Amino acid sequence: MKEIILIFSCFFLGLAGALMLIRFGERIGMRDIPNQRSSHNKKVCKGAGIGILFAILIASFFFKITHFLWLPALAISVASLWGGDRYKLTVKQRLFVHFGCSLYFLLFLSETVKMGDEFYLLSIPLAVFIVGTSNFYNFMDGIDGIAGITGLIGFLLLATYSKNINGDPNYINFCVCISASCLGFLFFNFPKAKVFLGDVGSILIGFIFSCLTILMANSAMDFLIMAGFMFPFYIDEISTMVIRIKNRESLIIAHRRHIYQLLVNEMETPHWLVSIGYGIFQAVVGLSLIAVNPLGIWAISSIYFIYSMLFIVMSLFVRFNTHALK
Repeated sequence: MKEIILIFSCFFLGLAGALMLIRFGERIGMRDIPNQRSSHNKKVCKGAGIGILFAILIASFFFKITHFLWLPALAISVASLWGGDRYKLTVKQRLFVHFGCSLYFLLFLSETVKMGDEFYLLSIPLAVFIVGTSNFYNFMDGIDGIAGITGLIGFLLLATYSKNINGDPNYINFCVCISASCLGFLFFNFPKAKVFLGDVGSILIGFIFSCLTILMANSAMDFLIMAGFMFPFYIDEISTMVIRIKNRESLIIAHRRHIYQLLVNEMETPHWLVSIGYGIFQAVVGLSLIAVNPLGIWAISSIYFIYSMLFIVMSLFVRFNTHALK
């Protein structure tokens, strides 16, 4: 019964955060003003991810979530609210905060699971994974509904898989609560956005997802499967980065070169349709990975290869038709 009450509470917190920013966002300077790189054409308030942050904090308290998860999540979210949504930190300052929060999580995790010397070998790549996921999520939050739908599905997949491997029930319920808060936010962000998640929400969700993927994995195989629950965001961002590097573009300059952006802006596909498409793709990849888990690493690798090729073929078609390969 307690779990059900908490899930509904987190849903209403996600809802309340969106309502609060719709009501007071402009008054406190939390407006997203469109520019030539935006996929929207009117001023919309941002920062509604604050409701998801409160949901995470309350769920962390009731489910006894470890401090080295919720505390850096709080820090990175507040820093993103201050340095991304309200004011502007430099890229170096933001990365300093992101890596600091990631290493805090990994340091305490290593002591908890007694990783020993392995920590020094894994800490850097795992920190890059956490920081990369946090920023990828932020970069991919550019059209109505896409970030909320991805959060909703991603954390439900984490909960489903963790239950299959007899994971900690507290963390399973925690994932469901985060998913519920994303659903609450979506009521005012989809199909037509009245408010945006903002850095306070998008970086937070990416950070929490990547940390939970590490924390809830019992093996490297589990990690590979759970990381795939955010597959569309990873493959879109990485493939776009490859093209931008090939064209000698700066990776820290904002752009509209992601596939989801090209579909919406150049091909004039409705936001809601692209967001649902990404959500369906995410669910299909995630369920495929869960299904082939008993077959081992080669089956998992095959799933990644097949869906990567499908996305690359589709993305090349979109880029050719929108002249976005130049």
